[in-house]
Amino acid sequence: MKAKFIKKYHRREFSRDIVELEYEYRGIRYLVFEDRAKGNEPLSWQHKSEQARINRILDTPKTSGKPFDMDEIFELLEQD
Repeated sequence: MKAKFIKKYHRREFSRDIVELEYEYRGIRYLVFEDRAKGNEPLSWQHKSEQARINRILDTPKTSGKPFDMDEIFELLEQD
C-alpha cells in the first residue's frame, strides 16, 4: 500500500530551513522531514520506518477480539 501525500509545511527554526511532508498511510497521518541546511536521514528511510510503525500498531492482534477504535489507535501511536 502506498502513502498518500497530504501537505507540505515550511518552517524556519534557528535559521534553518525545515520542510515537513505530511502523508497518510492506512488511515493514519505521519510526518517526514527534510532539514535543508543540515541534512537528515533519507526520506525513503523515514517513510519505511513510519509505515512499519503503523503496520505494527494496526496489525497487532487484540486480546478482546473487537476492532480498534480511533482513541485506541491514538493511544498506541503516542506510546511508540
